[in-house]
Amino acid sequence: MQPPVPPRAVPLGDLLAAGGALLVFAFSFAPFVQYGGEMRQGAEIDGVSPRFNAWSTEIFMVPLTTFVVVAAMLVMAAVGVRFGLRRELSALGFRMRQIEVGLALFMFVVLLGMVASDKHAFFGARRFSDSDPLLLTQYRMDVGWGAVLMLVGAMIALAGTVLAHFSIGPNIAMGGRPAPPPPPPAPPAAGYGQWQSPQPEPPQEPPIWEGRPPPQQ
Repeated sequence: MQPPVPPRAVPLGDLLAAGGALLVFAFSFAPFVQYGGEMRQGAEIDGVSPRFNAWSTEIFMVPLTTFVVVAAMLVMAAVGVRFGLRRELSALGFRMRQIEVGLALFMFVVLLGMVASDKHAFFGARRFSDSDPLLLTQYRMDVGWGAVLMLVGAMIALAGTVLAHFSIGPNIAMGGRPAPPPPPPAPPAAGYGQWQSPQPEPPQEPPIWEGRPPPQQ
């Protein structure tokens, strides 16, 4: 029988950091930006996808969005290494949790700027809008739902890394093998004052005399 393995406790901050970074990586393949207005309609008519993810090299986002995804992967790797080794690590004079805070902050700031920015496929559209107001609508680009979820993941990762850095929050038990149930208790031994049921005596066989008469009583 294998001995029981105690469950390993993971801080809540580490779970949030790894989970948020995983969201950033997973939704980087979802639509990040997309054409809006007439350009979207024209692209759909021509059979061209008007949506671009964080890995698309056709627009200006790469390689900045690639850096965000790499930072998310580094956060997941750092949390996994600390969980596997069960000890705090350091690099270049910084503790690993401090580096995780910096990576998560980088993800959040870059994604927030990209989501909140005014995007147009035609660079300088706002500058030339006085001569042609249609530039702001014809070449407008909208934020995709993938970018919004990546920003949410970055917020979760940033909150998790901050909680882990300051050791705030409970520990969550992960895995382990429970101990087998204890054996049933043995019946108590007979002792003074305990009544025992009488046991019948085995029947005695009559003596056998070998060729001699039985003794006279």
